Amino acid sequence: MTDKKLPATTIDLFTKTATWQSWLNVEGALAQAQGDLGMIPVAASDEIRRHLAIDGFDLAALERDIEQSMSPIMTIVRALAAKCDGDAGGYVHWGATTQNIIITGKVLQLRKAHTMMLSRLANSLDLLADLAKDTADWPTVSRTNRRQALPITFGYKVAGWIDEFLRCAERLREVEKRTFTLIFGGASGAMHSYGKAGYDLARRMGELLGLGVSDVHSRAANDGLGEYITTLGLFAVACERIGTELYTLMSNEFDEVREIQNANIVGSSTMPHKTNPKYVVALLSESAGLRSMAAPALEACRPSHEGDAAYNFRLYDLIDTAGISGYGVATKLETLLRHIKPNRIGMTRNLMANPAPLMSEKIMLELATETGRQNAHDIVHHAIVMTEKDGVLFEEALFREPAVQQYYGDIKSLQKALDPTGYTGCSSDIALDSANRATNAGQYLRGHIDAFKTYTA
Repeated sequence: MTDKKLPATTIDLFTKTATWQSWLNVEGALAQAQGDLGMIPVAASDEIRRHLAIDGFDLAALERDIEQSMSPIMTIVRALAAKCDGDAGGYVHWGATTQNIIITGKVLQLRKAHTMMLSRLANSLDLLADLAKDTADWPTVSRTNRRQALPITFGYKVAGWIDEFLRCAERLREVEKRTFTLIFGGASGAMHSYGKAGYDLARRMGELLGLGVSDVHSRAANDGLGEYITTLGLFAVACERIGTELYTLMSNEFDEVREIQNANIVGSSTMPHKTNPKYVVALLSESAGLRSMAAPALEACRPSHEGDAAYNFRLYDLIDTAGISGYGVATKLETLLRHIKPNRIGMTRNLMANPAPLMSEKIMLELATETGRQNAHDIVHHAIVMTEKDGVLFEEALFREPAVQQYYGDIKSLQKALDPTGYTGCSSDIALDSANRATNAGQYLRGHIDAFKTYTA
């Protein structure tokens, strides 16, 4: 499934009208399953299913009735029953309870948003794969504790982002079997109105709706949905971490990454010279909102006894908000990745501003073959202290040490060993390997999304 087949936003999936439509879809699956199993007349099942399009209802009348009844499912059931010819209306909502319909409808809505989000994530993995390949051998400097550490390549940095998003994709796929599950056991979940036939009914509805089926149909079991929202929270954290790093690297002092912006974009209303980051800011803002939903989702997983409307209402709102925001974050991530441009000149400038000390590890390990590791560490550390205290060049401070002179012979050999562009470890190989994994994962996600298409059209 490609983006061209998907709407531009998930907001439409969670409107009031879309929610009512999801309930009608569940009522239709219930009627079909009951007709298939002989629980209601087949003719009644067919008649009920002729009237499932929300466009055929008086929406204003539905709104008025819901305000009076304060029971939206009963309003929908009455309106659907009234449309049916003969006695078919009497079989609408047969044996079901309000929560069965509402939460199943929400799960169907969330699943549509989920597939849309995975499509965006697949696109982002493709973009990250290209970025990792293009910059696999671009030397830059790594930073730990916000200080320069060792030379790496920018492609290696991107590989770290890829690895994190691959774990996000894995979590999102893994949680599907616990989130997109049918819980449909009647008022208290124990199949009172259906008896043992209820198990067959649930299985048949699961087949029709493309949902897994719970072994115990407890209305108080919300952990699957809570897990999904917290999984979205981890996705948001990944976007925030990577977005924050890009935001930092876009600063004038670093200038290692830039946003590609239209010439008409205004950075500041008072400072014409400003070209402020736009796309990364949008990603960080929405990611923070999505991350903040994790704690309320866990709170919503604590209903009392066999059902609790107070907790249900919290969960309904969270599902809507998280479904919209999850797609929003994934979309903003893709948009950002389409608009970032690594600046190789800036990377080289920062790497070479004071390159020799970045090679302290390499020098230490080479000297260690002659002096032992601890002695080598002390020699190199002493040279670093001298550069900071006396202002001498690192290579000059090093070459004052007899052990260094003995190992390298002359200062030119030492200077050659202090070139950071040749000391990036396995950065390039890791970048290229991660690029391949990202490409494969994007292809897999698209095939995975296609498995849902029968149910999410």
